[in-house]
Amino acid sequence: MRRRDFFLAASLAFAANGACAQPGAAPDLMRAWLERWLRAFNDSDLAVYKAFVARTAPAVLAYVDDDLSVRETTGGLDLLAVETTTADSITALVKDRAWDRRSRVYLTASGEQRLDDITFAGAPMETAIPRLKQAAAIRTARDKIRLEGAAGRFSGASLVAAGRQVLLSAAQGLADEAAQTPNRPNTRFCIGSMGKMFTAVAVMQDVEAGRIRLDAPVRAYLPDYPNPIVAERVTIRHLLTHTGGTGDIFGPGYDGRVGASAEPAELVRLYGERPPQFEPGSRWGYSNYGFVLLGRILERVGERPYAALLDAKILGPCAMTATSLGAEHAGSTARAYAGARATGLKALPAYVGLPAGGAYSTVEDMHAFALALQAGGLVRPETLKAMTEPQVAAGSGHWGLGLAIRERNGLRYYGHGGAAPGANGDLAIFPAFTTITLCNRGHPAAACLADFIGVRLPIEASVVSHSPKAGDRSH
Repeated sequence: MRRRDFFLAASLAFAANGACAQPGAAPDLMRAWLERWLRAFNDSDLAVYKAFVARTAPAVLAYVDDDLSVRETTGGLDLLAVETTTADSITALVKDRAWDRRSRVYLTASGEQRLDDITFAGAPMETAIPRLKQAAAIRTARDKIRLEGAAGRFSGASLVAAGRQVLLSAAQGLADEAAQTPNRPNTRFCIGSMGKMFTAVAVMQDVEAGRIRLDAPVRAYLPDYPNPIVAERVTIRHLLTHTGGTGDIFGPGYDGRVGASAEPAELVRLYGERPPQFEPGSRWGYSNYGFVLLGRILERVGERPYAALLDAKILGPCAMTATSLGAEHAGSTARAYAGARATGLKALPAYVGLPAGGAYSTVEDMHAFALALQAGGLVRPETLKAMTEPQVAAGSGHWGLGLAIRERNGLRYYGHGGAAPGANGDLAIFPAFTTITLCNRGHPAAACLADFIGVRLPIEASVVSHSPKAGDRSH
């Protein structure tokens, strides 16, 4: 697995896997590496870290912009504990200086001169944070967004709602650095894997209509599917729950396809010969390709391209007029940026939306989606209940039928996140509130704010007789 692939999936998987190792006496070599790495990472001059990676870890220099983005977002990392060590590796629990978030850093080395890998992974928050009354929670969130925006640690938009009532709608940072266009609540951002929710709902609509069966194999809908094991033993349920072993699409075969077709049929031709990575149904393993397969199945069943199905099944019914698979749109669309402002942000090419994610949307449109989902406008209440029941453990949370099921400060929510270079998003539906955050910076830009808000909101909502202040819509 390449470092980027691990980085995007690790917030779920590593929390469970890393805890299995037994702590031991840390070899002096690896403790010294951790101290050197933290010192360089936390240096106020971010160029120091870039030089450190170039000198000691050339194998991961290609990912230094990811690290610089993490450094700028987090404000630096403080060491909480050394958890596991071997002769050539060390795992440390750390905490963001600017946020509540805890994470793990995993270093591997070959002797005293070379680091082989530097990996970040999520870690559950173990210390409870007092929940606030609604007005105080919203005020605290608004102040935090302004503070982090002014510090250059947050560039994006965030919305908090109790049902249809929007309690907070705020934006900070720039949608386009060159044009100095500010982010606003109606700015479109790449939502990454949050788009998987659209695919999952569309599949469940076809399940309700009897056109798709959850426990039918891929072969039932793609009779010409190349790999016989996937065709016969991977089911729709497996694909929705990431238990089919169908793997990723990103890698050398995909990365060299800039400008090439990203249609589901083309990706099935590219990856359809691969066998599953593990026995279907035996465990959880996040799979972008699994949702590409679901998109292709939707096309076969619906006899229309995925984009047309998305419009008919999701965007039209929800009146999501600012959402599209591509970046080209009449509305303002934020550019994705890698790296850090201190060392020079790098504008990235626009993403192409797939059934696995990558569409563009706004916090307002994603709120419309959440409302329709909860109100029975997309699927029946009993279907939503089935989608939000835990099907399989995934790190510190669970996965339902296409939806992640997790907790913030002891309160369960369902939804989905999205992460890609220069893009990060989070939608969380709690019993009383919905929170949505979209950013044009990479992970953990949105995750940090989503956690900050989610752990402080009260359990129950109170009625507010006015709309959010104009100041909430700051930029």
